Amino acid sequence: MSHDIFYIFIVSNVLSALALYLCAKRLLKFRRRQKRSFTFKSYPIQKCQLEDVHPCFAQDHLGPNPNSAVYFIGGEGVEASLSDRETWVVAALAKFSKRIFEFGTCSGKTSHIMGMNLPKEGRVYTLTIHPSQLEELSFENDDDRLHENIAKEEAKFDTFYYSDLSTSEKIEQIFSDSKQFDETKFKNSFDLILIDGAHTRSYVMSDSRKAFSMLKKGGVILWHDYKPEAPDVFSYLNELASELPLRHISGTDFVIFQKAS
Repeated sequence: MSHDIFYIFIVSNVLSALALYLCAKRLLKFRRRQKRSFTFKSYPIQKCQLEDVHPCFAQDHLGPNPNSAVYFIGGEGVEASLSDRETWVVAALAKFSKRIFEFGTCSGKTSHIMGMNLPKEGRVYTLTIHPSQLEELSFENDDDRLHENIAKEEAKFDTFYYSDLSTSEKIEQIFSDSKQFDETKFKNSFDLILIDGAHTRSYVMSDSRKAFSMLKKGGVILWHDYKPEAPDVFSYLNELASELPLRHISGTDFVIFQKAS
């Protein structure tokens, strides 16, 4: 009997220790996730309303200005789609742009929408890495690993939403690692630049540096996914806002910068 009691005692202690270990492991994992995703409790960049972004968004007592009307497709079933409000913002700004550059093609739906709304002589340049070249991506040690994996997953397309549509005549597809992309030939040439590529710190910094070089006077840069859940984008833009007049567009995950005319 004493042997049975001793055996039960040993097994009970082993199981208790195992349970404590598993609980501690889960707690540490949870705390790491909390620290990574929710380090920032607020949105430091000052918010602005749509009417502050462009005159076409001005409203009267009847509602939105007719100049804000756009060709539009909702995001249902589209991978990594902008929200409907964000799509409206991009589409409306495209109406008043002649040359647009997009970091991060993904499915090409946003490229198509910008192409639909461009003036007749307008052109969209959109950049993504080809799925066969993923090994050329160069992430840094402190880049967010979750968004490194998301970037690789979203680079699976080599044909796009617009590929067989008339907007393809207005869209130039560039296959390249954005860090290796030579932006010098596009210096001071774009009215609108959308940064929505890899959401890791090293890529957001590189894409932004190139965007500032390519932006013409009076032009606009939009960064997507300004939110704590994209920590590298969020922290980089919060730091950049101490140097430049950035604004967070209300009701969206966009941050906007406009270059002086």
